[in-house]
Formats: sequence, C-alpha cells, structure tokens
Amino acid sequence: MTRQPRPLLLTADPELLDQLLGLAAAAGAAVDVAIELTTCGPQWTDAPLVLLGVDMAAAAAGRLEARAGVLLVTCGSTSPELSNVADTVGAEEVICLQHGEADLVERLADATEPPVPARVIGLVGGCGGAGASTLAAGLALTAAGRGPSWLVDLDPLGGGADTGLGAELSAGARWNDLQTLTGRLSPHALRAALPAVAGVTVVAVGGDAVSELTPEAVRAVVSAAGRGGGTTVLDLGRHRTAARDVAVAAADELLLVVPAEVRAVIAGRRVLESLAPPGPRPRVVVRAVPGALPSEEVAHGLGLPLAGELHDEVTVRAATQMGEPTALLRNTELAALCETILLVPAAIGLAA
Repeated sequence: MTRQPRPLLLTADPELLDQLLGLAAAAGAAVDVAIELTTCGPQWTDAPLVLLGVDMAAAAAGRLEARAGVLLVTCGSTSPELSNVADTVGAEEVICLQHGEADLVERLADATEPPVPARVIGLVGGCGGAGASTLAAGLALTAAGRGPSWLVDLDPLGGGADTGLGAELSAGARWNDLQTLTGRLSPHALRAALPAVAGVTVVAVGGDAVSELTPEAVRAVVSAAGRGGGTTVLDLGRHRTAARDVAVAAADELLLVVPAEVRAVIAGRRVLESLAPPGPRPRVVVRAVPGALPSEEVAHGLGLPLAGELHDEVTVRAATQMGEPTALLRNTELAALCETILLVPAAIGLAA
C-alpha cells in the first residue's frame, strides 16, 4: 500500500524542531523530518504542507523548487527581512511560534485530516417571530436522515434550540459549558458531550443563558461541526455580534426568513445589512401571511432570490410547543420546504 504523503518539517535547529514536533503531536499529525536539504527531495515535492525553519530558508531558496503550501517558521519575532526571505522561497507567510502555535496546529491537522462532504447553513429571522428557529429545526431534522446533522443555537436571547426539540432536560453540555473552548476540537468528542435529538446533535443556549457568546468558542464549535461532515444548521440571532460574525463567515449559505408584510420587509433589510460583509449572499424564505404580500414581491423588495415559502401550520406549532420534533416533519409543508432547500446544492443556492 502506498503511504500517504505527510507534512514535512525542514529545519536543523534543535529547539525549533522540538517545538514543531510538539505541535504535530497536538494536532495528531504524523510528519516527516529533514535536517538536510539533500535528504528531502521527494517529501518537498509531495508533502501537503512544509514547515520550513528560518535557519534553512536561504539555502532552500537556491536549491529547492518553489511550491505551494510552504510556511516559514521562526522561534523569534517576524521582521521585514523575514518577509523578504519568505518571498524568495515562495512561502505563503511567516509564522512566529510565540504567537502562531494555534494556527500551526490547525494547518497541520487540516493537512492530515481527510476532507469530508459538509454543508453549513445559517438562518436568521428578518424580524421577531419570523419562524427562523422552526425552519432551522426542520432542516436539521431533515438532514439527519441523510447523514451527520448539527443544530447550533447562536441566539442567547432566544428560547433555546433544545426546548423547541423537547430536549431541555436531556443531559449534555450547553453554551455556558462551552464558553471557554478555543482552538481545534474533535468533532467526535464534541458530539459525545452534547445532547442529541432524533439524530441531531444540538448546541443550545440552555436554561442558564449567557449574555453573549464568545467568538473563540463559536469558531471552535462551528469548525468542529463542519469538519465532522454532514449538515450544520446555524440558528443565528438577529443582532450583530462578533460571535455571530464568526458564524456567518463560516456559513456556505444563508437564509433570511421574512414574513410577507411591509414592516417585516423593512426590518429584514436592516438585518440583511448586518450580515454583510462576513457572509455569502442570502436567499429569502418568505413566511406566507394570508392576504399580505406575494412572496415574489417580498423577494424583489429585498433584492434576494426566493428559496421558498414557510406556512403557518397548526401541526408544526403544536409540535414545537409540545417538544415533539418528529411531528414537525410528519406530512407537513415544512417537511417539503426543508427537502427543497437541502436538494439545492450550496453552490447553486449562492449563485441564484
């Protein structure tokens, strides 16, 4: 069996090498090591990532062919001179270990962790009571029938995603337990620590609400969910925060849920403005209101492509109030809408 190429550590500096080996262990990454240029030919070409010690940069510039995926690493501080050296060897950037350890662990893990199909969908209501949380729950439950599924509640002022799914008493961590998390998390370990409902792993605010989520924790959780594969549904709050910006930037697609009313469209425009520039261009889901605006006019008024209509259904309202998640999709129009949204590939949705 052919061995998979490994990241390459290229340095003759014992102190730097020792630190880089420690970071590789933290990332769970097997690596190749070379302390001489003459012994690293095949690895230099094939390695998914090269960490080049500053001690060998000048010699490498004259003897090794430039390639992508090279990081120039130093134990000291960065300087304009090091930037010039990086340009000479074709390195993407200069990383100082004093400040860049977390970045290097992330890059090493990414280089050795096989990519898995994943999709991150963010939902936000154009006004209070638009139905974004209900649609988010429906999408996560629908996606659970196809593979791994996560529902991440990012609205500290909301009622809690676990409550809507009848899991408020289920064991598992909530956001107040996750606020100190940073860096790269194991998707499997995180999933095991959280409550799950009908195949959906739920990250909820919980009863002991937090005033504001930390960007570092949101980045760590959303990244882990995405790397776990499948579908991650983000129930975004309407108010812009640094943590919400992190989540929006991580989304492959965004859905803005707006009732078919004039005031709701005006409010939706303000929410839409708060989503830029971090995230992709949203599509709009119109919550149909009898006798109000046609869905096409709402979409036109917002300047967004129409993703579908969300109807007010007695069955869905009852299921949400009673915490019966499977009833949300039992012969409901919500189920059909969720299937339609998930059948549209993310790239098509973003280009619509």
